[in-house]
Amino acid sequence: MPRQHAGKVDWKSVDGAFDKPRRLHLQQDKNHLYRCPVNGCEHPGFSSCRGCRKHVYEKHAWYKYFDQKPIVISNTVEEKGNVITSKAKHTIPCCSTENDLCRSLSVWLQSTAGGGKSEKQSQISVTRALKFITFCCSETGEDELNATSSLEIIDYFLGSSKLLTGFLDYLQGTWKMGNSGQLGYITSISELLDFRKFNSPSGAVLQNFSVTEVYIKRAKKCLSKVMRSHWTTDLDIETLESRRSWASLAEPFHIPRYKIILDECKNKSPVVSATNLTFATRFLAVFMFFKVKGCRPMTYLHLTVSMFESAKRNKGMVDQTTFKTAKKYGFDSLYFDEISLDVVDNYVRYVRPFLQPRCDYLLVNRNGIQFQKLTEILSILVFQAIGKYVHPTRYRQIIETESVQILNVEEQKLVSEDQKHSSNVARVHYQKLRSRDVAIKGRTCMEKLRGLHGAEMDTCVEQLKQEHCSEHESKSDNETTPIPQTTTEKVSAEKRKPLRFTKEEDQFIERGIKRFGARWCTILRHPEYNFQPGREARTLRLRAIQQKLI
Repeated sequence: MPRQHAGKVDWKSVDGAFDKPRRLHLQQDKNHLYRCPVNGCEHPGFSSCRGCRKHVYEKHAWYKYFDQKPIVISNTVEEKGNVITSKAKHTIPCCSTENDLCRSLSVWLQSTAGGGKSEKQSQISVTRALKFITFCCSETGEDELNATSSLEIIDYFLGSSKLLTGFLDYLQGTWKMGNSGQLGYITSISELLDFRKFNSPSGAVLQNFSVTEVYIKRAKKCLSKVMRSHWTTDLDIETLESRRSWASLAEPFHIPRYKIILDECKNKSPVVSATNLTFATRFLAVFMFFKVKGCRPMTYLHLTVSMFESAKRNKGMVDQTTFKTAKKYGFDSLYFDEISLDVVDNYVRYVRPFLQPRCDYLLVNRNGIQFQKLTEILSILVFQAIGKYVHPTRYRQIIETESVQILNVEEQKLVSEDQKHSSNVARVHYQKLRSRDVAIKGRTCMEKLRGLHGAEMDTCVEQLKQEHCSEHESKSDNETTPIPQTTTEKVSAEKRKPLRFTKEEDQFIERGIKRFGARWCTILRHPEYNFQPGREARTLRLRAIQQKLI
């Protein structure tokens, strides 16, 4: 059982914790207050959903992974009168960036010769390179201040293949870093190496650098190979469906609630809550993502009101130039049809003024500034609607994968180019379909190669099959007692039987809706409701719709 660290507990690692943290779906009561969902909490209630959510996460952090608070062991013990506390978690040490080496490296990375990085990207690369230097100092016993001020020591670190391989092992073993993170550090070390080569070191140093470059290429190749192997399992559609991270394009959405909020804003109702205004902004962002284009969220993040007004005069076209892959594509054009123009225009005219905007961005938060974290709001709204975890990248993957069944090759290329995205899920899916197609065609070709010999073999196999069937029938006729089923056969037979809802389960669903609302996971896991094994939250929702309980 995990121990307590400095007054905090990692509830996710406690035995019996849920696989994923619980998502709070709070609803107002008759007094327009949000109540804490934790049983036994005596708080009188909150006027906002945000305050109630913050209260649960701070005061009842265990509720994200448990229905009842488990007992954990404190990590502070007394031994011979002395208090022993736990050690701090592993942190990645780094040298100070306030030196000439870091400043010159940052300037070089932002220059044309260094790659033309932005200031933020160059700072990240410099920090990663310095962490490599810090590791080398700890291994060799060099002083960090001397190392950052001496180019000879830096060249020695970069020319040592042993230090490089040791650092990569340390990233994976001690820091538990993933493959993509390790690739980022290798790229930063390679950039530091190029920076030193740019400053014309001696011939012996360049010879050592050439050896290091060989190991860097090998490391990149190895990590890329491991990542591709993980894609075939982690990004497989069947695996994503089992994790409830895959959906279809024909799923329901939150249009009724948005209409109610829009009507309140049109009537200039004084009781429009901040929560509803935030929901309206979230809805519009997700609506544009679904209806206009499933592009990268940054495209909508930097969309301004003036751009949208120009779309009315420009046949619904907006040529966005600020997005993540702008250097590759240049423009990310958005096309608003009549319906999209009408929906966005209603938001700008009626909902947005209630937020008292202080900027020209189309999407603003309750403080009137630019709305952030569009990736999270898509996941939140989709989960509230269908109970699945779908983020923007996953949605683009769904689009590209479903395009195989509906669109031709040219249309698929157009969709992929318009999305400004390359889908690894779709690539894995295509590989699987191709592999299955090749397997079927390969079997036909092998039969053709065997010729008459293959036909004779098939005839022999068919005769053996008939003899086996006749022997089995004779045994079944002679034996009066039935052959007992194996455990695997029983399990498979049980799985094939439909799991019908009983009257008691219908009553459990009705009580749960009255008590918890549309929180299907909470209803399913509640100890008072004894559902049959194999029930899922999705089936409870479908049963409630069928029984017209919601």
